[in-house]
Amino acid sequence: MIESMNKVFFTPGDIVTIKHDISNRPTMLVKGKETKTIRGNDDATHFKGIRCFWFTVDGKYEEETFSTKDLVHVKTKAQ
Repeated sequence: MIESMNKVFFTPGDIVTIKHDISNRPTMLVKGKETKTIRGNDDATHFKGIRCFWFTVDGKYEEETFSTKDLVHVKTKAQ
């Protein structure tokens, strides 16, 4: 986890969860960031979100991209 000017950055290996109080919210591991390149005059690359994965109670592997606004740190890999 890196904090700079009230911004929180997620790094691969950080343990996170969803900020919102919902039932069965998973504890997830950050895999990396997701970007999307839009081809055009300047070939701009846009940030999509943070790619996370987790295992369900049934042992099923799940993976999804989340907005940084929807995630909070549980533990960083350096802790």
